[in-house]
Amino acid sequence: MTFWQENYHFIKDVYDMRHQKMAEWMENVEKAIARIMADKVYTSAEFKRERDNFHALCKDLERAEVKKWLAQILEILMAERAKDQKKDESDKLDALIKKHEELIPTVTKTQVMVDLYWKCYAYGDELKPHIEFLDGIMMSSTRDIAPSCVENVDELIERQEKSLVQLETKRGVVRDLIDKGKKILEHPDKPKFLEGHVQRIEIGWDDTKQKAQDRLKLLQETKDAWVGYAENNETIASEFEKAEDEIKKVKKRFNLQSALDDLKKRQDLYSTSNGNITGLFTSINNNFKCMCITLPEDKKKIIDKEIKAVSEKLEVSGRFKDKVDKLGEFCAELNAFDSSLKTIDSWKDAATTELDDIKNQSGSMLPEDRVARTMDLQEDIAAKMEILAKNASTEKELLPQGDKVPQDAQDFKDELNRITKYVAELQAKTKAECDKYSEDVKFWAEYRTGIKEFTPWLASSEEACTGGLTKPTNLDEVKALNDKTNNFAKSCETYLKVLMAADAAAKKMTTHEEADKEVAALKERYDKVKVVCDEWVKKVDTLLKEWTLLDNTVTELNSWVAKDKTSEGENQFSLEKMESTLGELKNIFKQKEKLVDGL
Repeated sequence: MTFWQENYHFIKDVYDMRHQKMAEWMENVEKAIARIMADKVYTSAEFKRERDNFHALCKDLERAEVKKWLAQILEILMAERAKDQKKDESDKLDALIKKHEELIPTVTKTQVMVDLYWKCYAYGDELKPHIEFLDGIMMSSTRDIAPSCVENVDELIERQEKSLVQLETKRGVVRDLIDKGKKILEHPDKPKFLEGHVQRIEIGWDDTKQKAQDRLKLLQETKDAWVGYAENNETIASEFEKAEDEIKKVKKRFNLQSALDDLKKRQDLYSTSNGNITGLFTSINNNFKCMCITLPEDKKKIIDKEIKAVSEKLEVSGRFKDKVDKLGEFCAELNAFDSSLKTIDSWKDAATTELDDIKNQSGSMLPEDRVARTMDLQEDIAAKMEILAKNASTEKELLPQGDKVPQDAQDFKDELNRITKYVAELQAKTKAECDKYSEDVKFWAEYRTGIKEFTPWLASSEEACTGGLTKPTNLDEVKALNDKTNNFAKSCETYLKVLMAADAAAKKMTTHEEADKEVAALKERYDKVKVVCDEWVKKVDTLLKEWTLLDNTVTELNSWVAKDKTSEGENQFSLEKMESTLGELKNIFKQKEKLVDGL
């Protein structure tokens, strides 16, 4: 028995132990790989431990001596063993070796990944202080602030500017880190957490800078609002005082051009003052609105009370406007008063010329024209006197009264009195001139009244004459036509009296040549109508007589016919008389038709 066979069990135990340790080592390597490749994100210290453990396990990755020893010992031990046992042990060793061979590529790949992952974790460690720095800036830029005065705001601005300077100082380092991270991201086997690191520093940098800039902008706007609020309050107080002073300067002027110039000046001053006050109050409210973003509640209440106090003083603009508006109304009335006086002053000269013309041309003018022109002038003067009466009333309301009147106002009073006196005298002169022709006026009125009454009747009568008479078809229509022509004849007689009365009134006037011509023309037209009227009366009267005779004859003939069958009829009936009556009836009918056709 050889040495190996004698110590088989001891050697077999050693072999199994080393076989087992080989298997356990490979299992530990697989576990280490699994931990390294897990989705879990380690801290850099944790990953370093896993990396060191993995590297320690993989120091003798080939395990050549172990595999060689296991193969040699197994061959010796199985030399005199049964085939089944020998095959079983050989299969176990082959499986172990095969597993080892398959593990080597995985370990090799993992070694590369470990290096890549370690770079990523190292990158994360490198980012950490910068991210903490950004978080600090972000926190300081987003925390609540409540400055209660402009000095507090200045301190915050100074701090914020320092933060932005620090950010700008680190810009290059951060950009390098971002570029470095993006470079690592180009690796196809990069870990998932790396993208989060890169995004955190890149987006965090942009967000932090934007928030820092926004906070600085807010602080600067807040400072401007504090400063603006103080300055605007001082300025608006000054504007209130200016407005009060200007209100006191708004006074009436009685020289028209001076008043209008002063009105324009006051309107411009009001417009400027109101615009300034409105703009300043709007700015104060905008300042307060901006300040309220960071202002403490107790301070808000104080400033709100201050703004309400300012708003109560805004009524000065309303008083200023009322003063200027009333001044505008006064100027408009003064201008209208002045225009009215100037208009009448210009008119009175033309009226005087008209009266002189009436006087100077009395010999060549028709009396009725002179009367008409004098009456028209009187009406015109009366209308102007009414206007002057209203002007007198306006003067009492518009201009100052009493002993001490400004010269400009007195000039208006004097002008009104001068024009009123002149027009009153003109009215008296015109009336005296008109009184000279009072009888002519009376007769002229009677004449015109008669002509106005006669002319429409004449026109309608001429139209009736042109239309002619209607042709009657029975005795009743003839009677109605007879009544119509008789009434027409009566109206001719009546309206002839009207025309003659008008002619008589005209002849009583001083001169009546035109009236005579007009009456003569109307009389000539009347005569034509009267001729037609007389002809109609004559024709219709004859027609009525003939038609009545015809009707009576027919009635008599019908009576004879009715009696022809009685004994009385037989005794009285005469054929010769009957023939004579029929002949007469025929002649009467022909005469009637001829008369109807002649209408």
